[in-house]
Amino acid sequence: MSTPSTAPDDTTHTFITGLDLPAIGWDGPKPQVKRLHRSDSETIVRIAFAEGQVMPEHMAAHPIVVLGQTGEIDFEVGGETFRLEPGSAIRVAARVPHTLTAATAGTVTLIVVHGRA
Repeated sequence: MSTPSTAPDDTTHTFITGLDLPAIGWDGPKPQVKRLHRSDSETIVRIAFAEGQVMPEHMAAHPIVVLGQTGEIDFEVGGETFRLEPGSAIRVAARVPHTLTAATAGTVTLIVVHGRA
């Protein structure tokens, strides 16, 4: 759900929509994960949860930023739990274990920072 720029050098910007969409037509046991954009410097992903769904402990190979879009998603890292809601975000260094648990149905946006701009 990204629209590249129409500028001659289309690497200058990309408009991305659908960051807050729920898991439409998804009834799997795990959250719905949808990559919305990928470039040389970052990947942007929407993760949509039903209430109670868990993304078990895992690590990212690169630094990440997770932004709350809708609902309430608990983000556990370093022995602490942070509630991601609209208007909140958390940054996590590469290779740090973390877990996400949906306190309510909701969505988060994941930005993986993986390369040069």
